[in-house]
Amino acid sequence: MGPQVPTPYFLFAMPAWICRLNKSLVAVLVLVFLFFALFFPILFEGKTFFFRDMLHFGYPFKHFIWKSLQEGALPFWNSQISGGVPFFSLYHPGVFYPPNLIFLINNFGDAFNYFYLFHHFVLTFSVYGLSRFWGLSPEASLGSAVTALLGGYFLSLASIYNHFQTAVWFPLILLSFNRLLLKKRIADFLCTVLFYTFSILGGSSETCIFITGILWGFAVFVVPGEVTRNSSLVRTGVFAGVLFVSLGLSAIQLIPTSALVEESVRSAGVSFEHNSAMSLSPSALSTIILPENYFNFMTSDKFSKQYFLQSCFMGLVPLGILFFGLLSGIKSRAFWFWAGLFFMGIFFAAGRFNPLYSWFYDGVPALRFFRYPEKFFFLSAFALVFLTGLGLDFFRVGSVEKNKRSSLLTAFALLALLLWVAVMEPEREWLTGLVTLIIFAMLLAISLTATRGMAVFRVLAVILLILELWARNVSLMPMVDRSFYEKKPELIAQLEDSQKLYRVYGGRLLDEENIPTATQFPKRKNLMASHLALKNLLRPNLGMIYGLSYTDGLTGLELNNGWLWTELFIKSPPEKRIRILERSNVKYWLTDEGRDLASMGLKPVEVFEDTLPRAFIVGQSQSGREPHLLNTYYSDSFDPLQKVLLGEEVQTQTRSDFFGKVNKIIYSLNKVELTTEQNGEGFLVLLDTYFPGWKVEVDGKPHQIHRANYFFRGVKLDAGRHLIKFSYIPEGFEAGLKVSVFTLIILLTGLIFLHFKNVKRIGINE
Repeated sequence: MGPQVPTPYFLFAMPAWICRLNKSLVAVLVLVFLFFALFFPILFEGKTFFFRDMLHFGYPFKHFIWKSLQEGALPFWNSQISGGVPFFSLYHPGVFYPPNLIFLINNFGDAFNYFYLFHHFVLTFSVYGLSRFWGLSPEASLGSAVTALLGGYFLSLASIYNHFQTAVWFPLILLSFNRLLLKKRIADFLCTVLFYTFSILGGSSETCIFITGILWGFAVFVVPGEVTRNSSLVRTGVFAGVLFVSLGLSAIQLIPTSALVEESVRSAGVSFEHNSAMSLSPSALSTIILPENYFNFMTSDKFSKQYFLQSCFMGLVPLGILFFGLLSGIKSRAFWFWAGLFFMGIFFAAGRFNPLYSWFYDGVPALRFFRYPEKFFFLSAFALVFLTGLGLDFFRVGSVEKNKRSSLLTAFALLALLLWVAVMEPEREWLTGLVTLIIFAMLLAISLTATRGMAVFRVLAVILLILELWARNVSLMPMVDRSFYEKKPELIAQLEDSQKLYRVYGGRLLDEENIPTATQFPKRKNLMASHLALKNLLRPNLGMIYGLSYTDGLTGLELNNGWLWTELFIKSPPEKRIRILERSNVKYWLTDEGRDLASMGLKPVEVFEDTLPRAFIVGQSQSGREPHLLNTYYSDSFDPLQKVLLGEEVQTQTRSDFFGKVNKIIYSLNKVELTTEQNGEGFLVLLDTYFPGWKVEVDGKPHQIHRANYFFRGVKLDAGRHLIKFSYIPEGFEAGLKVSVFTLIILLTGLIFLHFKNVKRIGINE
């Protein structure tokens, strides 16, 4: 034999490298396959999203933003709901949210689908990327990503569009922030600021607060390195820098929203009853262990809509991993951090069902501005996502005997919880859960076997997780043909004058007792029928997409004007309700009363004969105290076409033969233009919401806008022909723009300085 030639190192290294590549490639391909399988109807079968808040907010508000972008303007004001609302400042529509650029696509139906698919994609693959950065195996990273893609919390949240579009950026924020603390690179700082700004502009203040708290805690307690006072201060400083710059860049949205809060009934916080509505009840909490059967739930008559989260089920596998870690005492700061967040989320999500929650409500002032404690499940859901990956890779830390004991206790704990829920909620399908638990127990046994037992365990556990979540949760996201939105309802044909500046109202009206407002889903035998009725009856806000305008509607943030109008309307007797509608420019009543219309002598569409036009001229004014003027305005003896009610005294010269008329009204984004003529001093009354931020010019000169008949706008005019131009810019917009531009300049200046400093240092070293 000749002399042995040493085998080059790369012949040993390359097979391992190829093996790792293949695992990562397989994991990514599995994710891509699951993504396309889940959204196949959207991508290839002409379906679209339509469940729940998609009808009230998601579709109509995104359509309004799309329409505005197509016209090359920012949608500051929406004149189609609640007599007109400050759309931009509401925050939750997310007007300045950067992914809205997708709505530059000409076809709105395509843009709408791409917009939401993009967010699911960001959530899924950013979780995978973050897990890999943490050093988790491809199988474990795949487990985390699958939990995010198919978890009940995320599929439920997807229909609550602003919370979802804020939440999906959290993994990318965490990834770039983690890299920043470890590698201290300016690129990571920029990425963290960018993603954090995206999240802030997404429109969910509560979710942003959760993200902020988690980031700080993660920086101080989880990022590798010794936790000392000095290191904590340094990391807190870096966190503060990211927060400060992100808030500065978001000021263009946040400052106008802060100004708007002063016009809201929630400006001083909300009551405990309002705050704790939609708390996670024991029954809802039990869905973490054993969910309801959601297949065909839209056509079932047993499902209600009184919840914030439809399902909390994230899988028995993640729960099993959590329990095993707790019982085995995994020595990992990351594990205990996320485990603590899981229980913290449950604690606060329970809300009024938690005896201690009221103590926090009384002792933490910021909590008074929250609604719906179920939102706190954000903490628990993301904790389970990351615990899944961590647990799959660190399952065998510790002695074999200890792990055997922990595995046995985990299986018994899950079995006990499963049986308890099955007894308390006997209608749920417990058999599927039991089979899943048995398989998971078998996998625990495999993990304790030979060297390759753990690898087999990870692969089989991920397969089990996919099957479990797919079977339980895939139906949580109902879809419908795109024609659902695109085909106009038949009632549109009976509203021919709706484009002539008259509003519509849909809902109950003739009941002697208090009535629900039209913004609720119509009562039907099941959720599918209810959703179809909402569209067919042209209820707000969905009717916006067909060009209709309403005197009521949903805005998310209850504004004083809308709240007062609604309270007055629902508590008035039927004859006064009709008068309130007529004097709010409502001509058409869509009469679905949930009863036999023929027996009540009603048609599907009733026309009010005494409806006030959108704008008119009066020759007299009367001053009084606001809002007590409303008693006069809605009185049967008051004639609003002859006199306007003002909160301040304005001197005018009246004449008995006064004559005035509005010749033309033109609405455009954030603007209203009118031409008028009159033979003496009088007032133009425009039945659009009076609101700070509106300005008016009469014949090119600035004029004062008076609060007319409490809710509306009035302008004093002299005799003659006039051109009146109303324009709207939100309060705080200019200040917010200046702050955002200033922050951007400071950021760019700092980057340029650091760049030249690094170049100079490199030159000296050379």
